[in-house]
Amino acid sequence: MQYETLLFQVADGVATMTLNRPQSLNAFSAQMQRDMAVVIAQIAEDPAVRAVILTGAGRAFCAGGDIGEMAEAAQPVPLAGRNKLHRMLTTVLMPLVRLEKPVIAAVNGAAIGAGMNLALAADITLVADTATFSQIFVKVGLVPDTGGLYLLTRLIGLNRAKELCFTGRMLGAREALELGLVNRVVPAQDLMPAALALARELADGATAAIGLTKSLLNMAPTASLEELAEFESYALAIVLSTEDHREGIRAFRERRKPQFRGC
Repeated sequence: MQYETLLFQVADGVATMTLNRPQSLNAFSAQMQRDMAVVIAQIAEDPAVRAVILTGAGRAFCAGGDIGEMAEAAQPVPLAGRNKLHRMLTTVLMPLVRLEKPVIAAVNGAAIGAGMNLALAADITLVADTATFSQIFVKVGLVPDTGGLYLLTRLIGLNRAKELCFTGRMLGAREALELGLVNRVVPAQDLMPAALALARELADGATAAIGLTKSLLNMAPTASLEELAEFESYALAIVLSTEDHREGIRAFRERRKPQFRGC
């Protein structure tokens, strides 16, 4: 299927979703929101997809919201604006965070505003050494969107999140790594090979166990010990019944690498 603002392919258990508006630095538009919503829902339902890469075409990852659409939206109709942002959160950001498959962001360039927060919504974030980040919202009189307030405070704590949001200053790849915003910085030419190698490693893993572990980890910062223990017991009951678990036990006993099938 062809998408107006995305490139999408699946190979060797890995889905690669590429933001494809390079002429506008992959600015996040209403059409991109619709395309991403369809693709993420498709990924969630496709057992052939066992890991996901999110990246950008051209020299940017995503330069934030589409300025032209923002100008049109800057009208005294608060409810319409609220509804538009709510659709983006409920159809793109939340499904991406909750997807029970590992998501790797391969940040190839500027990740600004909504683009930065899309990258942070991934489970593992690899960045080119030339990448830049900014919570630029305050520079145009906005509050952070695309889940930024939720994601930032979890990743780097309240005070550091306030500093980035209040100033909107630009971060280089190394500072983003030092702050704990990203997992790894690699030379720009090595970014996609590194992302693909990691994605294939995860795609060869025990998919159900990885997906449920992701859900539990997302829940952990706000759950009580009692709540987390309850959910852990349900998750364990599920994975104990999987073929991947049985294969893992066989492989351990036979001292060989397990051949997981994702079921």
